[in-house]
Amino acid sequence: MKEYKINFTANTITISKSFADAASDPTSAECEKLSKLQAAYPGMRIVHKTHRSPSKANVNKGLTYDRMEGYINLHENAAELLTTFKTVKEIAAKQKNPYQFTKGWFMQQFPDYGKLPNISDNGKILYVLPVDPPAAEKDGDVENSTAAEHIEFAKVVNQ
Repeated sequence: MKEYKINFTANTITISKSFADAASDPTSAECEKLSKLQAAYPGMRIVHKTHRSPSKANVNKGLTYDRMEGYINLHENAAELLTTFKTVKEIAAKQKNPYQFTKGWFMQQFPDYGKLPNISDNGKILYVLPVDPPAAEKDGDVENSTAAEHIEFAKVVNQ
């Protein structure tokens, strides 16, 4: 937006904050311009431009590997989930965007992340069945294999 905008339908002159601040000085060119606008359109209201808030906040903003791991540790079967999480991170290391790959698995595994969880008697979040990591993307030198094969391979390597 420029300094001001005239809306004939709403019968308003919308001014920016910087224009309003400059127009508050009676010797400025902005004050003279605003006076001419008011004289030219005497029935119009002067309104200040406001910041438009996003319609929906991003609940996943700031989701880091540490926060993912911390959330996993809250579950009753945290050891099993952490093993799968580490496998997903290993697979993701070979992808174009490792974080996006891992985040995709995490959001699929925990679709209720960011909402109030169901807590069991021992203070842990109830048992969650692990979701297989997504299959690796095809790459020139990376073979196309299933997620289950990656998990089996990771288990053999880690033993």
